[in-house]
Amino acid sequence: MERRRFVQGGLAGAALLILGGTGLAIFPSRATAEPLRPLRALDLRGFHVLVAVAPRIVLDPGADPVSIAHGVDEIVSRLPREVQQDMGKLLGLFENALGGLLMDGRVLPFTRLSPGDQDRTLARWRSSRIALRRGGYQALKKLCCIAHYEQPWSWAAVGFPAPTAVGEPYDDSKMGTPEWLKAHDLERVP
Repeated sequence: MERRRFVQGGLAGAALLILGGTGLAIFPSRATAEPLRPLRALDLRGFHVLVAVAPRIVLDPGADPVSIAHGVDEIVSRLPREVQQDMGKLLGLFENALGGLLMDGRVLPFTRLSPGDQDRTLARWRSSRIALRRGGYQALKKLCCIAHYEQPWSWAAVGFPAPTAVGEPYDDSKMGTPEWLKAHDLERVP
């Protein structure tokens, strides 16, 4: 093979890889739900990723992925700006089809995967040898669970009565007594 043809072939191959990689990197997310209110810390793509991740992580049948995504947005909005930016990068990496191809062999963004493939992707992140992926999975899991269990409708599933309003005194000296259990419609202390 002549040197010139070899160099041209190499350049053409590199250009093809760059174009293909760029296409995978910007492959659009699938919007399964739109935000119900303006987002405070996340961008729209990150919101869509959270709506897709939430039902895979929070297995409570009454869990609402849109409420969970809004809850995570609220939590992240209270964190320092650098952490907010890191969360955006994590969600972008999670969704990126090019990263998915290189790390997991998938060519679609997370939001475009089937539920089974989403579960497998989460399992790969959870048990990855790469600390960034394991830590990213744990962050998503904890934020989604916190956002779910801070919703008043989730408390009954856990077996706890709703808390009193902030600022009201709460007398816990009678907690667990038969009168307290009856007042809270419980048979025993959860």
